Amino acid sequence: MAALERAVGKGYVMFGFIRPVKPELRVKEADRFQQVYCGLCHAIRARYGRFYTFFLSYDMTFFALVAGCDQTETAPPCKKRCDAHPLTRRACAQSDAALELAADVSVLLSYHKLEDSRADETGPKRLLAALLCRLGRRGYEKARARLPDADGEMVAALADLQQLEREQCASMDRAADASARMTAAVVPHTGDARERVLRQMFYHIGRWVYLLDAAQDVKEDMEQGSYNPVVLRYELRTPDLTEIKQPLERTLERSLADICMAYDLLDARRDADLIRNIIFLGMPLATRQVLDGTYQTNGGRGKHGSL
Repeated sequence: MAALERAVGKGYVMFGFIRPVKPELRVKEADRFQQVYCGLCHAIRARYGRFYTFFLSYDMTFFALVAGCDQTETAPPCKKRCDAHPLTRRACAQSDAALELAADVSVLLSYHKLEDSRADETGPKRLLAALLCRLGRRGYEKARARLPDADGEMVAALADLQQLEREQCASMDRAADASARMTAAVVPHTGDARERVLRQMFYHIGRWVYLLDAAQDVKEDMEQGSYNPVVLRYELRTPDLTEIKQPLERTLERSLADICMAYDLLDARRDADLIRNIIFLGMPLATRQVLDGTYQTNGGRGKHGSL
């Protein structure tokens, strides 16, 4: 898992900032989040095999929750074994249209990030990314066939982002816009008000994730000489964010406000309280932790997938 994470690298792909605040969840809501996480893993495996289950994330679990929040009923969980828990059957959400869509989107985003890493990295990281692209190509072709419009939008947005990186663009807004268009592309074209609301929501989620990731990676990117719009915009000479914390926080809060407004317009039915916890509590908490330097992947736990 660690090798895969290093190969995927940093950037636009959602990878862990979007998670609930567990102490504020009811037991049934915490269980539901874990069930959807496990259900998404099984959906990815059923549709694409084991390879892409290694890229499973809380962020795509959130997408599955939002994609199905217009439903009025929740099917009872089923119990299944998996590679991580071969001896015991664990409760997981039953497969439905939302989980299948989230599985397809997860494959598209993961593959495009691998391609981006193959283009940007050097040495062993580039070789590993190239190997992973080769292993994941068949699954990507299947996902692209299922979501051709989304894939086309992602390819165009990624090309724009790569051009900005080559130019060493110092505009955080332009770089974040290219990333945000990739996450907005995950919303299917339905031509109704719900599509417009969801695209607004996921555009700003992508913008928030990109800028928060850039803030998180300032030290590493400065050491490696990698592109980072936060470093360029504020002309940082050290990785200390103290002097730019307030303006950076205001920028992030603007996207959080738009995400909250979009959610209020969504009229969520299923998993409404769980989604609200993530948006109104979890994302602001992740923002504060990153800017304070206290953020830890997966809450500091070594076991991926456990709240």
